[in-house]
Amino acid sequence: MKLSLIPLLFSALLVSDIVKADDLSMSIGDMLTDKDVMQAANACLLRHPKGANEFVENVYPMNHGMVGVVTADASGRRYDCNAELGTGKVRGSEPIVEPKGPLFVSVRQMQAPPQGECFSSSPLVIGKQLQGWLLSQTGKCGGVSWNGIAAGAKSQ
Repeated sequence: MKLSLIPLLFSALLVSDIVKADDLSMSIGDMLTDKDVMQAANACLLRHPKGANEFVENVYPMNHGMVGVVTADASGRRYDCNAELGTGKVRGSEPIVEPKGPLFVSVRQMQAPPQGECFSSSPLVIGKQLQGWLLSQTGKCGGVSWNGIAAGAKSQ
């Protein structure tokens, strides 16, 4: 009886892909336990503009021996930083700009105007036909918040 190696090789490839996918689902805590990642995170914290209470909001793997680190501070400033693993050398750090609006929400997603404490909704009409809603920040929340948009979404 001849045994084919093809199914065996195919199974080995599937198992190796599963292991790789599992490696990608590491938490921020898991990633920061790696000394190279911690070195990169500390370098990114040093690059963050000085303010009060700088902290790491997120860490994510990148290609070519790099790691991404999102830093933030108490004022709400956020930066996306890219650093080399091993050396901690920062390759770039750019501010993350949250969209202040207006945002457009299609009537296909929400038939009623979205409601939120931090924004107002205005209908957008073309030729007497409602297209959706323009959402604008009201300034009541002291930052950018779109909380409440998801609550009004249609169930699909």
